[in-house]
Amino acid sequence: MNHRTISTPGSHHSSSWVAALFCAIFSTLGQNTLAQSAHQPGNTTKAQHHSTAAGRQVFDSSCAGCHGLDGRGGEHGPDISTRQQVVQLSDEALLEILRKGRPSAGMPPFDSLGSTKLDALLHYLRGLQGQGAAAVLAGDPLRGKALFFGKARCSECHMVQGAGGFLGRDLSAYGATLSAAEIRANLLRARSSTDRADKMAVVTLRDLRKFTGIIRNEDNFSMQLQSLDGAFHFLNRSDVAQLEFLPEPIMPADYGTTLKPAELDDLVNYLVSAAKGGSKEKKINWEADE
Repeated sequence: MNHRTISTPGSHHSSSWVAALFCAIFSTLGQNTLAQSAHQPGNTTKAQHHSTAAGRQVFDSSCAGCHGLDGRGGEHGPDISTRQQVVQLSDEALLEILRKGRPSAGMPPFDSLGSTKLDALLHYLRGLQGQGAAAVLAGDPLRGKALFFGKARCSECHMVQGAGGFLGRDLSAYGATLSAAEIRANLLRARSSTDRADKMAVVTLRDLRKFTGIIRNEDNFSMQLQSLDGAFHFLNRSDVAQLEFLPEPIMPADYGTTLKPAELDDLVNYLVSAAKGGSKEKKINWEADE
């Protein structure tokens, strides 16, 4: 039996048109697939892995000899992996240090590596520090500053960058040595109700003069008291008619109830940001720890 192909007018042109249409469709789909594949998680992971590998190569050859393979310090360089003074620096500040070095501390400049290798090195260093980029703090430092000098009453005892009280430690660099979590924990930590060193003293002399402040030093014959204005008063025991301590600790122990969680975030952010703003080169010891 003979089989014949029956063609109708225009069938050849129709077949050609359909074939062309499918080619166009598959071409477009192919281009879209390629475009989408560039953004697939697997490809992103590969790019990150490549950047990490490149950064590790630069770190091992240029940094590990002084700072150790894990960045936690060596014979000639400090810990740059867990040390908060370094961890809390911004990416821009770290890149500036990498470019210019710290010649006075024996760290050479690495600007000759070029921006690509320096970026890879920064990426690897952030990985050693346990983060992919500079830590982003919760809260707002401006609101935190208002709390520090207002509702939280920190400035009654503590000073930041020349402003505040004298009784407590200067907190200008406090946020450069502790993590945000550690600062928050210290703010919420319960204070002893019996430790005299944490309480305000009220000294009444025999001539009825009265001094209120912190007893800095004392022995069997004298005491040194610092009053709220920062002045020191040297008093003889024989002149003291009465010595009493106010019941509440100087450092508030109720921040967990008097401050909202968001306000604690603001206060912590301010302390960290204030330390960054004041952490000039001289405030960071880039020499190896003794």
